[in-house]
Amino acid sequence: MTRDALFQIVSDLALAIQGAFAYPENHPHVQELLTRLHERVQSGAAMLRGLNIGFFRDHIVVDEVPFVGPNPALARLTERMREKGIEKILISDGITYGELKRFVYFLAEGTGSTSEQLWESIVYGKIEGAESAGGASLELAPESTTSFILAGATEVLKDVLVSIATERKRSRVEEGRDIVSAIMKGLRQEGMLIDRLIRLQAHDDYTVTHSLNVCVLVVAQASRLGLPESRVREAGLAAMLHDIGKEATPSDILTKPGRLETREFDLMKSHPAAGAKLLRKIDCGTELPMIVAFEHHIKHDRSGYPKVRTREPLHIASHMTQIADVYDALRSYRPYRPSMELERTLSIMKEGRGTEFEPRLFDDFVGVLS
Repeated sequence: MTRDALFQIVSDLALAIQGAFAYPENHPHVQELLTRLHERVQSGAAMLRGLNIGFFRDHIVVDEVPFVGPNPALARLTERMREKGIEKILISDGITYGELKRFVYFLAEGTGSTSEQLWESIVYGKIEGAESAGGASLELAPESTTSFILAGATEVLKDVLVSIATERKRSRVEEGRDIVSAIMKGLRQEGMLIDRLIRLQAHDDYTVTHSLNVCVLVVAQASRLGLPESRVREAGLAAMLHDIGKEATPSDILTKPGRLETREFDLMKSHPAAGAKLLRKIDCGTELPMIVAFEHHIKHDRSGYPKVRTREPLHIASHMTQIADVYDALRSYRPYRPSMELERTLSIMKEGRGTEFEPRLFDDFVGVLS
């Protein structure tokens, strides 16, 4: 097989695992990914009389062809296999779609030990023991799923945000809800620190990644506060869409590697109202995304923007989104400054406790990160 064909196999494996978390199991996109992966794996296994994939530190070897480089999908796949203790996968000719799908979901969700898994055409494990059936002697340590949750969600969210802004389709809002549900599921299974979790997305488009990170932080805090799952899901969706108004902001302003001029900053400050106006025209099933889009730059003491005359309290989801928004902005790398260390970020934010940030929610947010 050609090098490109071998690359497509491992690339599709990574995308299928990501898709298994970003979408419900019966979603057409998942079926498309799995079908394409099965066709390529089946073809490769037949041509090579068995498909041999190895994972070594930062690279992947398929049929003795190495793949090393800054490809984010393959990097996440290598990390995933390292977390599971898998160094080698052998796939036999004749593997069925059903078994491959079950294996993808095992890699994506991976609860339990390998001894509980039965495979007819798949063998995996350590290099020295991969030839034993199904890797049955290998007990898996608890693994981190969230890097794959976010990886798949990031790709989906790019399309969702653009489609909502340009086509105003409720169906895309529902896909946003699916992402929030996947994040909620992942956080329940996840043992890693939230701050490390969101740093995994540093390579992606900033606005999309930022929206996803803010969603993760808000979902984590809302869950910590003991809100019902339905309200956690609504708050997560609102946080995910909080910057939707930036779709109308010129890209040269969004990506400018320096301080904005007054005129440019005035344009930037219009995005909360623009986002609320856009979401008002879409049936999101709840008004919360519209509310949070409008309020997320209004501070606890009512400074910030847009300027409001009312003294009515901001929605709790707006407070949480505003805190998460500032936190992720400070922790993220930007062209005009490096990312800030965690301690420095929290030190700066603490100065705004009670003025910029609602004090009790700020204290709780710090607890989310610990």
